Amino acid sequence: MADATLRVGPIERGEAPAIARVLGAAFLDDPVWTAIGPRRRAHRAVANRVSFAGILAASRRQGARIRVARSAGAVAGATVAFEPGRWPIPQGSLLWELGWLAVAGPLPAWRGLRDDRAMRDVHPVHPHMYLWFLGVDPARHGRGIGRALLGELHAEADDRGLPSYLETATPSNVGYYERCGYAVVGEIAMPSGPVMWRMERPAGG
Repeated sequence: MADATLRVGPIERGEAPAIARVLGAAFLDDPVWTAIGPRRRAHRAVANRVSFAGILAASRRQGARIRVARSAGAVAGATVAFEPGRWPIPQGSLLWELGWLAVAGPLPAWRGLRDDRAMRDVHPVHPHMYLWFLGVDPARHGRGIGRALLGELHAEADDRGLPSYLETATPSNVGYYERCGYAVVGEIAMPSGPVMWRMERPAGG
C-alpha cells in the first residue's frame, strides 16, 4: 500500500540516530553483514546501529549525498550516496569505525576491512552516482519507500547525465534493482563468504 505521507529530502539536524537505527535494522540479515558479524543476531543488531552511526558521520564529512524518506514525519528509510569525486572515504581514516570495533570485536572488524578492500578494488573509475546504502525500516516494507528513494537519486543522476552504481549481496534485490533499470555488470567473491552483485543503471534509465 502506498504511503500518502511519504516525503524524501536531505538529512536534517538531529536525524542521524534515527537513520542509524533504520539502516542497522535494514541490514541486520544482509548476507555480507551476517558473514562479517557479530554472529549472534542480538549482538549484531547493537553493532549495526553503532556502525551506521559511524558510517553516517564519516559520510557527511566526506560530502555524501544523504537523503531521508519520512512517513508521517518519522524516518522510514534513507540512502547514502556519493557524487563523482566524493568517494571513497579514505581507508586510512578509521576513526569512524572505532565505535563499531569496540562493540563488535576485532574479528568482525578484520572481516569488514577485507570485504571493503575487495569492493574498492573493482569500483568503477568512470563518473557515476554511487549508491552505497539504501535501507528501509523493515516494518514499512511494501509501501514504495525504496522506490521513492531510488527515484529521487535517479532524477538527479539523469539530470546530470550520470549512471548510477551499487552493490548488493541479497539475491532477491537483484531482480528488484533490475526492475528499476539496473543491470548486473559483475560479481565480487567477498572474503567473508557471500557473493556480491555489482549493478549499474545508465543515465536516463
